[in-house]
Amino acid sequence: MLLTQVSNLAFNAQVFAYSSCDPAGGWYNQVEVYRMPEGGPWGSYGDENVYAYNAHIHPQLNSGGTHFTFSYNVNSFDNGTSEQSAHYRDPSIYKPRWVSFAARPNPCPPRC
Repeated sequence: MLLTQVSNLAFNAQVFAYSSCDPAGGWYNQVEVYRMPEGGPWGSYGDENVYAYNAHIHPQLNSGGTHFTFSYNVNSFDNGTSEQSAHYRDPSIYKPRWVSFAARPNPCPPRC
């Protein structure tokens, strides 16, 4: 399984999983598994400077080939050091998030 964000859209909140029978590729079956809710003016922080990034699956936390866990990070473009700056106003912005999801393995498609 490959877990990624769409790389042609900056700070896209969608996290996708792809399947493959080979670690080198031949990826198929794109499925959106999560949408990171924190970023942008309509996100849970209501701050256009907040963004989510770096979705990363953790194989050591997966179980039975059907339950998966990944993390992602949240940060702010507001990197000031005053009390009104994002990280001082709300330290919860700068911390990793963890998500677990279930997925059934799909059979590999027939080779061409």
